[in-house]
Amino acid sequence: MNFEDNLRGFYRCNIQLPFSFSIIRDKEVIGPYLGRTLNLGGGGMYFATSCPLLQPGTLILAEFQSANCEETLPEGMPPGDFMARVIREEPGADDPNREKRYCLAVEFKFPHKASKNDIVAFLNRYEAHRKSF
Repeated sequence: MNFEDNLRGFYRCNIQLPFSFSIIRDKEVIGPYLGRTLNLGGGGMYFATSCPLLQPGTLILAEFQSANCEETLPEGMPPGDFMARVIREEPGADDPNREKRYCLAVEFKFPHKASKNDIVAFLNRYEAHRKSF
C-alpha cells in the first residue's frame, strides 16, 4: 500500500475507483460524467476524466461506483454523494485511440465530518484487504 502525504492533514491512497460526477454551476446540474480516481484520501482525490468542463473552482457532486472496478475491494464503498471543489488541473496523458484526458485534484466539501470518516474507514479496510493477499 502506498500512502502519500498530501500536506493537508490526510493521507492519500493510490487506488483506482470508477465514479460518476455532475458539475454544479449556478442553479444548473450538468452531467453525469465518468472519472477514475488516481489517489484518494479523506480530504480529497486526484482523478482522470475526459470531461473538458472542469477548472479550478468548479463544484462537482461525485458518487463512487463499485461496478466495473478493476481493483479488488473490500465491502463497503464510500456511501452517498460527495461535494468537491476542483483545486488544480493538470494535463493528462492522451491515448491516441481514446478521448483527451484531464487530471484534476479536488478537495471534498462535507457538511458533516462523518463523510470524511466514511472515506478514511474505507481506505483502512482497503489497506487491510490488500495486505491479506
